[in-house]
Amino acid sequence: MNGDAVRLLVWREALHFDRFEDLPCVLCGGRTPMRSHADEPVHKVCAEQWNYTHSDAPRRRAGTRDLGTRRFHDDAPTASKPTNVRHLPQRPTPDALTLELPITERKPA
Repeated sequence: MNGDAVRLLVWREALHFDRFEDLPCVLCGGRTPMRSHADEPVHKVCAEQWNYTHSDAPRRRAGTRDLGTRRFHDDAPTASKPTNVRHLPQRPTPDALTLELPITERKPA
């Protein structure tokens, strides 16, 4: 990954979206339904840009994983859900068949 790339935030939880009211973004002033973990109205892209320009800000971590700055960070990682996937046996692929249609006589109009 390029060191100069802006790191995208993972905001999957519903708490990041206010479906009732758009408020002015604390960073750009534009109206937004998005909310940070601290309930600040902020566009996700504005928060990502703020994290990029404030790389020296205190960080939030989950184990060894960097979640972003304390002000704007990722949702906490969740444990993987167990999956009960049943793998079906592989069937042989049928050979290609040539389709032969019957030729019918057309009645003159």
